[in-house]
Amino acid sequence: MSSSSSNSTPKILQARTEFLANGHVQEGTVAEAIERSWRRCVAGGINTISPSNIEVVTAQELAHKLEQHHRLLALARPEMETLSEQIAHTQNVVILTDDEGLILHSLGSQQLLQDDQRIALSAGASWNENQRGTNAIGTAIIEQSALTVQGAEHFMAYHHSLNCSAVPIFGAENQLIATLDVSNDHNVSQQHTLALVKMSAQMIENRLFLASYQSDIILHFHARPEFIGTLWEGVAMFTDHGELVATNRSGQFQLGLNMQPSRTESAYEKPQINFSQLFDLSIENLLRQTGSADKLVIPLKLNNGARLYVQVELLHKRAQVARTAPATRRTSAANLDLLNSGDAKVDRAIAQVKQVLTRDIPILIQGETGVGKELFARAIHEASAQHKGPWIAVNCAALPEGLIEAELFGYEEGAFTGAKRKGSPGKIEQANGGTLFLDEIGDMPLSLQARLLRVLQERTVTPLGSTKSIPVSFALVSATNLKLKEKVESGEFRSDLYYRLNGLSVALPPLRQRSDLNALINIILQIEHADGVEITPDVMDIFVQHPWPGNIRQLHNVLRTALALADGAPISELHLTQDFIDEIESSGRAGTMDETPASGQQNLDDVTANAILKAMENHSGNVSAVARQLNISRNTLYRKLKALGVH
Repeated sequence: MSSSSSNSTPKILQARTEFLANGHVQEGTVAEAIERSWRRCVAGGINTISPSNIEVVTAQELAHKLEQHHRLLALARPEMETLSEQIAHTQNVVILTDDEGLILHSLGSQQLLQDDQRIALSAGASWNENQRGTNAIGTAIIEQSALTVQGAEHFMAYHHSLNCSAVPIFGAENQLIATLDVSNDHNVSQQHTLALVKMSAQMIENRLFLASYQSDIILHFHARPEFIGTLWEGVAMFTDHGELVATNRSGQFQLGLNMQPSRTESAYEKPQINFSQLFDLSIENLLRQTGSADKLVIPLKLNNGARLYVQVELLHKRAQVARTAPATRRTSAANLDLLNSGDAKVDRAIAQVKQVLTRDIPILIQGETGVGKELFARAIHEASAQHKGPWIAVNCAALPEGLIEAELFGYEEGAFTGAKRKGSPGKIEQANGGTLFLDEIGDMPLSLQARLLRVLQERTVTPLGSTKSIPVSFALVSATNLKLKEKVESGEFRSDLYYRLNGLSVALPPLRQRSDLNALINIILQIEHADGVEITPDVMDIFVQHPWPGNIRQLHNVLRTALALADGAPISELHLTQDFIDEIESSGRAGTMDETPASGQQNLDDVTANAILKAMENHSGNVSAVARQLNISRNTLYRKLKALGVH
C-alpha cells in the first residue's frame, strides 16, 4: 500500500510529521481517537514506514476461523453484498473481520489494488493495530467505536494511499464480535461511507442477535411507534414465564439496562430480570391484551414512568398462548366479519373473498400503504379451511435480494459457506398446510419471480443446494401498494406470475374514501381497551375532514397517542399532536399554495428536508413506502433521516 505523501492531505501529513518529531499534535488537527492511536503506536515501537511483515494465516488456519464464525458469515454476506452494490461506483472493498482484526471475507472492486494491497485486504490478513499501526479496523476494535482513518492519519506511511471506515459489531452482552469496513483509494470522497457502513453493521448485529438466542416471546419496541421494525428498534426476548433472555443494544439503552457482566461476575451469577421488573404489568396480562394478533402495536409504561410502544412476536408458543389466554375483549380485527364495519367497498371485497375461499384461488390485495392489507390477509386465513395451519408472512421489500431466496426456498446442508449444518426450511415449505402471505409482492426481485412461478405451477419447492423437490400445499395471498400492471408493462414484473397471483383481485379503499370512519374509531378504541373514552365533537369534525394520507395505520397511531395524552379524559384538540395539527393546516392550504407564487426562494436542502418529513408523515413512518415515493434507496433515506436528526 505504498504511496507518496502527495496523495495525503497536507494538513494531516504535517500534523503527523510534527507528532513524530516532538510528540505534539495541534488541537483539532486530527480526531482524539487518531491521536490516542498514534501515541499507542509510538509506545509500542511500531514502524512508521511499513509493517515488518504482512501476516497472513495459513489456509488451514483460515478454514478453522471461517468454520468458527460460520453464523456471522452467513448473516453478514447478504448485507456486505448490498453495501458493495450501493458503493460500487466508488471502487471500494467491503471487509468483514473477526474481533481481533483478522479478515474473514472481502469483496468489491480490486481495480485500485496492487498485488501487495490485494493480499493485505483479502481473507486471512490481519489489521490488528499492534501489527498495522493506526488503521480503521484495528483502531476501531481498541476504541470500540466507529471510525474513519484517511490517508496520512494511518501511522504507517505504507497505508497513506487508503481511506478506511470501520464499525464494530457487538453481541447482546456488549462483547465485540467483528468489524465491518469499507476501504478505498485516498482520492475517493468518504462523505457518506461511514454512515452506510454503520447501517449495514447494525443490520448484521440485529440479525446476529435474533439468530443467537431462543425464546418464546420477542418484544420489538421504541419510544416512537413508527420506528418499530427499523434499525433503531429495541428487541428483547423473554421466556413464557417472563424471564428476560437477552436484549439488543438499542433495547438495553431504552430499558436502562447494562447486560455486560462485571469482571467478578460469571454468566451463571448474572441476576435474572423479570418482565414485571421492567414494565407496569405482568407478561400474562400483556399476552391477554395482544391475544394471537400479529403486528399489533400497543403502548406500555416502564416502571420508571417512561412510555414505550411494543409489538409482540410469539414464536413456537403462539398457538398454546392463544388457547390459554382468555379472549374477553377484542384485541384484533383479524376477522372478516369484524372488518365489515359498514363501508360498501369493503363489504364488496369481503363478499368476493368469501365466495372463493374454498376454491383454491390465489387472492391479490391492492391498496395504499396503511389501509390494512396484512390485517385483511390474516382475516382471510382465519376464515379459510387452512385456519388451523400455519400463517407465514413474508415482506418481499424488507429482505435483501441476497437473503430472500434462502428465506423463501430454504437451503440444504452445505448450500453456501456459513449455512446451518443441517440446512433450513424456507417460508414456502413452512407454509405447507396453511397460508403463505407475500406482502409487497411488487418488490420481489425479477430474478426470483421465475422460481416462485415454478413453485406455484408445480406445487413443489426445491431448497438451495438440493436436487430433491418437496411437495407443498398452501393458500396464497399477496398484497401490494404498487400498480402491478404498470410494472408488468415496464418489464419489472413477469406477466405470467402476475396472472398466477391475480386469481381474485380485491382493492381496499383509502380511509378518505370510506364511509365507516365512526365504526373504525370504535374498533380501534376497543383494541386499545378504551371503548368508554369520549371524543369531543370538534375532534370528530377534524377526523371527518382530514384526508388521512397514512390511512388506518395513521388513524390508529393518532388515536393511540391521543389516548395516552388524555389519560382517561375526553379526547379534545389539546390531545392531538402538533405534527398532526400541522398536517391538517398544510392540507387546507395546499390548493392555495399551488396557485400562489412563493414569496421567498427556498434553499434546496430545505425543500428536500420538507419533502422527506412530509412523506414520512403521509406514510406513518413506513420507510419502504417513503423511499419508493421519493425514488431513492432505503439506505439513502436512512442517511437523510439521520442528518435531519430523526433517529
